[in-house]
Amino acid sequence: MAGSGLELLSGLAPFDRRGHQRRLIVDALWRVDAASRADLAAAIGLSPQMVTLLVDELMADGLVREIGRRPAARGQPPIDLALDPEGGFAVGVQVEPGRLNIVLADLKGHVRAEISEPCPTDTPAKALPHLKKRIARLVAKTGIDRRRVFGAGIVIPGPFGDVENVTRDALSMPAWSRSTFREDFAAALDMPVFVGNDATAAAVGEHLDGAARDLRHFVYLYLGEGVGAGVFVEDHPAMGAFGNAGEVGRMLVPDPDRPGGVIELEAVASLDALRRALGAPGDVDADALFAANAAKVARWRDRAVAALRVAIANIENLLDPDAIVLGGSLPPAELRALLSRIELLPSVSARAGRRHPRLLLGRSGRVVSALGGATLPLFHALTPQPQAARRRVGAMEMAS
Repeated sequence: MAGSGLELLSGLAPFDRRGHQRRLIVDALWRVDAASRADLAAAIGLSPQMVTLLVDELMADGLVREIGRRPAARGQPPIDLALDPEGGFAVGVQVEPGRLNIVLADLKGHVRAEISEPCPTDTPAKALPHLKKRIARLVAKTGIDRRRVFGAGIVIPGPFGDVENVTRDALSMPAWSRSTFREDFAAALDMPVFVGNDATAAAVGEHLDGAARDLRHFVYLYLGEGVGAGVFVEDHPAMGAFGNAGEVGRMLVPDPDRPGGVIELEAVASLDALRRALGAPGDVDADALFAANAAKVARWRDRAVAALRVAIANIENLLDPDAIVLGGSLPPAELRALLSRIELLPSVSARAGRRHPRLLLGRSGRVVSALGGATLPLFHALTPQPQAARRRVGAMEMAS
């Protein structure tokens, strides 16, 4: 199938075969602007008759639409199909200490509306009424049919579970990561709710429509209040035994203040580290932080670059990814400045014939993780058992 950009996927699943096959079609259409029924049949290994039947179902559900005939040199040109952005919507919520970042995204993962506001997030119970009001405001602002909102994906920082010393970590949110709040939120919001790790959610969003779209093995290095990573292996997120894969903020790197000593990566290369260096309170946003004391910002940048060089080499040697994508909630200009200054160290990734640079620039800004969170209910809504299809949503749900 020349030039379609679709990859070969298995059309077989051990359970919920029909839902899995529908999911494969949606997944394939998510990756390309358009594809014909014949393109889809070749890509996912199903018969043309079965693909036609499944496409008819998806069109009846408002998820797929015909967009016209493809120009052809001779013969009957094929009819191209595409996902219908109006076919469904989802809410993505990133919970940070003292702030909620919320997006409303359509079926193609495009943000239709967003809110980023201070909010009491000490506990899920305190945040819930504020979240409910803000979601209602977003839906009203866009004028969409609320019945087409498939659910909400809530992403929070790890680690999950009873991890030693986590309660003394100012960047973790144990009241959330150790809580089973999903059912209460689903009842109050009157929609399905899914919970996942913020860095992994950002990696999912980057994989669907970003710098990692064509990568099967990659690490999304998330720089925000803390530092985290979303790890993709064989085209799906790796979660670890307890949902804590990618907690690279706890990686030890050389301590710039103690020769021979070590320090955690996020104690040097995070917004929290910059905030502490500036003596700024927690409600000062990232743009204001970088507009503050120029000398202290420059010192933070130097220290962050030195620490990230070591962390990137460690990640490359451990996981051998196609590439590492640098993203997060830093202002875009600051993220570009960091990437341009990182001189990569030798690693197994320093080889000839690479298809991609070792380090890629990903999305940045406050809504990155929230947009990734919105993919959780979107995927779940498109097949009854999403874990059968690449485990993207299933794996994320395991983290709840």
